[in-house]
Amino acid sequence: MKKRTLKRAIIACTLILTLCLTGCGLFPTNTSKLKQLLEDKYGEEFGVESHYFAGDMWAMCYPESDPTLLFEVRTNAEVTKISHDYYLQTVVARQIEEEYAPLVEQVFPGSYLSAEVWAVDYEGQTADKVTLESMLEYNNTIKSDNESGGYIVLNIFIDTSQISKENIEREYAFFKDDIGNQILNGNLMDTLIKLYFGDDIFVQECKSNIKDMTWHNSDIYAKTENSSRIWIGYDEYGEVDYTLDLYIEKRMEALNNE
Repeated sequence: MKKRTLKRAIIACTLILTLCLTGCGLFPTNTSKLKQLLEDKYGEEFGVESHYFAGDMWAMCYPESDPTLLFEVRTNAEVTKISHDYYLQTVVARQIEEEYAPLVEQVFPGSYLSAEVWAVDYEGQTADKVTLESMLEYNNTIKSDNESGGYIVLNIFIDTSQISKENIEREYAFFKDDIGNQILNGNLMDTLIKLYFGDDIFVQECKSNIKDMTWHNSDIYAKTENSSRIWIGYDEYGEVDYTLDLYIEKRMEALNNE
């Protein structure tokens, strides 16, 4: 009995010591190692919203300066090297949202805009310096070297109760002129617009899901899977893939399906 009691005491002491050392940073946790990797890369402090292991470590992180700016990070299983992260892309996506949200609201009252920036991860940039312009410049360099460039997705969630047939031409002008000309003039990367139609509750739920976990959360895909939608792409000259007649047809089809 005494040996068993002694063994239990040793195990308990070892556990307590391990917890103490971990708390002191001598045995760093996976999250603390991830925070350090990000700090070493970007020169600022980060928090970890959530994480899981699927071979490698996957995590949703945020800069301490703005906890609402969630982005995905992937490391190796030992959490000693970052495989990829979308921090700078998320910073630029926020800039796009702030710039274009007022215009989108004018065209689609009651809507919500969420931008995604998919670009090759690159070194030598920090969040306080990266802009859409600097990412465009880098993207053009990549494309000139015959490498795959990045692109932008503008997700617009539309409250169908606040749009009308009379506004269709203004909507089309938004796609053709407001966005198309920006691409033509080199102010936007290759762009895809995804329109999702629903009621006000649908828009607010999508907005809430995106703010909670960003577009990498499967909940948002499940939410929009069965919604009426239109995807609009552009060619290299900024010309919208849809003619006005086809846009009207698809737009009205989306409304009639609500």
